[in-house]
Amino acid sequence: MSQVIIVSNRLPVSVKKADGKLVYSPSVGGLATGLSSYAKDKNNTWIGWPGIASDDLTKAEKEEIVTELAKHRCAPVFLTRKQIDSFYNGYSNTVLWPLFHELRPQDRPGPKRNAWFKTYRDVNRLFAETVEVAAQRGAYVWVHDYQLLLMPAMLRKLGVEATIGFFLHIPFPSSKKFGSLADGKRLLDGMLGADLIGFHTPRYVEQFLLACGAAGYATSSATVTSGGRAVNVADFPMGIDYDKYASSGRSTLVRRITKQYKRRYKGTKTIVAVDRLDPSKGLLERLEAYGEFLERYPDVRGKVRLVMVASPSRTDIPAYARLSRRMDALVNDINERYGDDSWMPVDYINETLPFEHVTALFQIADVAFIAPLRDGMNLAAKEFVASTHKNSVLILSETAGAALELHDALIVDPKRPETVIAALHDALTMSGSELRGRLRRMKRHLKRHTVQAWAKDFIGSLNRTLVMPQPLVGASQLDADALVADFAGSSKRLLLLDYDGTLVPFHANPEKANPPKDLQKALGVLARDPANDIVIISGRSAQDLVQRFGKLPINLVAEHGVSVRRAGQSTWKTRSGLDSRWKKILLPVLEKYAAMAPGVHVEEKPHSLAWHYRAASPYYAHKYRVVVTRIIKPFLKENGLVLLKGNKVLEIRDTSITKGTAAREWLTGRYDFVLAAGDDTTDEDMFKELPSTAYGIRVGGGLTVARYRADDSETVRSLLKRLASVRRS
Repeated sequence: MSQVIIVSNRLPVSVKKADGKLVYSPSVGGLATGLSSYAKDKNNTWIGWPGIASDDLTKAEKEEIVTELAKHRCAPVFLTRKQIDSFYNGYSNTVLWPLFHELRPQDRPGPKRNAWFKTYRDVNRLFAETVEVAAQRGAYVWVHDYQLLLMPAMLRKLGVEATIGFFLHIPFPSSKKFGSLADGKRLLDGMLGADLIGFHTPRYVEQFLLACGAAGYATSSATVTSGGRAVNVADFPMGIDYDKYASSGRSTLVRRITKQYKRRYKGTKTIVAVDRLDPSKGLLERLEAYGEFLERYPDVRGKVRLVMVASPSRTDIPAYARLSRRMDALVNDINERYGDDSWMPVDYINETLPFEHVTALFQIADVAFIAPLRDGMNLAAKEFVASTHKNSVLILSETAGAALELHDALIVDPKRPETVIAALHDALTMSGSELRGRLRRMKRHLKRHTVQAWAKDFIGSLNRTLVMPQPLVGASQLDADALVADFAGSSKRLLLLDYDGTLVPFHANPEKANPPKDLQKALGVLARDPANDIVIISGRSAQDLVQRFGKLPINLVAEHGVSVRRAGQSTWKTRSGLDSRWKKILLPVLEKYAAMAPGVHVEEKPHSLAWHYRAASPYYAHKYRVVVTRIIKPFLKENGLVLLKGNKVLEIRDTSITKGTAAREWLTGRYDFVLAAGDDTTDEDMFKELPSTAYGIRVGGGLTVARYRADDSETVRSLLKRLASVRRS
């Protein structure tokens, strides 16, 4: 495989000074673990800050660091204390972190903020220049996280000949929130220098695409057009090193520490929370809910204990110092109000605990209490599930990325204390059989979706960007006058027309998306002209198309090409050799998750299945869309099926069925005017079959191989009415 260069703010090896000597120690964390197989390859390089300010180093010490890190296949980016303060504490963590977590911003516009951004830009350039030196031609460069948002575009400007990936480990905010950021457009420009951009969840993908659309970029459901390039955007939920946590109980040290904690908390049900001391983690809100729980259920006093670990973080930032003081005050208040000489309701541990202590706490926990206000993923929730070997339960915030995977947790809304209090009560009273079932299912999921699998999936997707055909992005706005003139001057014409989103706007209930009378009239006039062949080519069923267009003398193509009814005929011709027995297996799966998401419905067609989520709330639609996709994905390849991600619909059908194949039946004819109109990815197959002189029209946004673009279905209907009037003149 080609060279892989990993770029992150911190290296997997940290450097510090002790007694005047440089000391090197491995960094801990999911990223270092997940990328370890790439970091070990002698051809690869990991670039980042080594953890010590360059002001504290002599020239000889810098040279030593470079030499020592090279043994670990790492290359340092040296930063001064001033750069660290402005780039990291300033712009990254006072501006970007709170905004991306949709917290109240801690900064104010002004010279200081402008200086922070300038340093942020300068540091990103330093990282990019380090990559420029290290990168071989054809390398893969994988840039990580919010500290380096500008870097992908800088690599392109420097002329680095590499395939570039970017992954954001924190949430992406709403387009409204992101739009309030003065530097937002520049940050998007920076990210879009990548070939592939990854997020933890489909929700963050959607919010990123909405922000790009609001900034003027052309977007589709999975791409953004930038500088004439197709930038792929997808979700890659990060996992953990499952085996490391699942086997931790076999460690002699962990067993000894576990016994110590058992003695310490003997006689109480233990609720464990392990987090960084950060405003986004909802620590104060959790404490307040726990205090209310003790108030509401006095019989649990003396029988439960909250062990809250909050590792100090970014102590130089005022907001974090204020949070620390408020935490101390609230813990003291709860302990004084409800505790006594023999029992303390909260054991607050304001220090960074090593791996062995964290896993020991997870193993003695009856409840893991993970309820951040907003979190990209929250690996602690997954680490608890992997670590525990007793009948315990996970309380998890719906605003953590992990909630989309760990469905058997007790899901709460951290902004609604009632849900948290109820979950605490349910967790402590749940039956053993239910606890075991929930944990078993979550463990099974985490064992399959590890951090190693996550890294492999991303790099594999980055690799595929090299061989994927890139759609043309130069579609120009349709010149209706020129098209009508060409139509009038031609003698034999073909019109290939999609239905939903092209001839009629989308409707929350597809059954109600009926063709208006003016459209039917225009199609009727056009179809009765012997010079014209009109083809409605849709994903809808044959019955559906007959209901809407059966009285018109036009050609109908159902289910993307499964069945065809020629104009003037009453019978349908169906593709031979299609096996639909697979529907009996997948239909119950789609129906199960449709029932869990209000507004979702399943449409069964003779040779395909569709999971419509247009009428569902964004939260449930995205939550269960990712579940459905993951469950059926292994089945698709084995049975020659494809999953089409259309406009608010997932559709499953045979891989041999495409609108392009269906369109060929007519495109072999001798036409001197061809028009094809469609609005989504299924129509791209049709556009690819068109002759170079054809009017391929993409309706709405998104990448396309079509030559022209129309704003909406109303534009297409107006055009058809004009063409119909040509016939009458």
